[in-house]
Amino acid sequence: MPARILVVDDEADMVETVRFRLEQEGHEILTAADGLQALATARAAQPDLMILDVMMPGENGYRVAHLLREDEAAGRIQKRIRIILLTARDLRGDPEREQTFMEFSQADLMLYKPFDLEQLVARIQELLEQQ
Repeated sequence: MPARILVVDDEADMVETVRFRLEQEGHEILTAADGLQALATARAAQPDLMILDVMMPGENGYRVAHLLREDEAAGRIQKRIRIILLTARDLRGDPEREQTFMEFSQADLMLYKPFDLEQLVARIQELLEQQ
């Protein structure tokens, strides 16, 4: 099922690679290069899903996700945006810290860079089916 997906990363090559692959799946892709642009785009376009880098200029991905969840709770965003956090900082060796970040951001999923593009596509499909 096609969805509107916002891809947010300050690395242009990464955005283009993900966008190209997801467009092949029939999704409508929006992009942003930093946290502030991501917030503005998400609030205006209200995508079904957001792929959100953690370390970015403006606002980091954890904070962007947290602010969007506040917007949802306050009714400023009319639907739940599924959020996948992408990070190069591997927290798998520190499960307590990983849990803290996930709880704060209220993201749906965290993937570590580098990631397998087909795994990302599969996880997106799983999250979209939950809506």
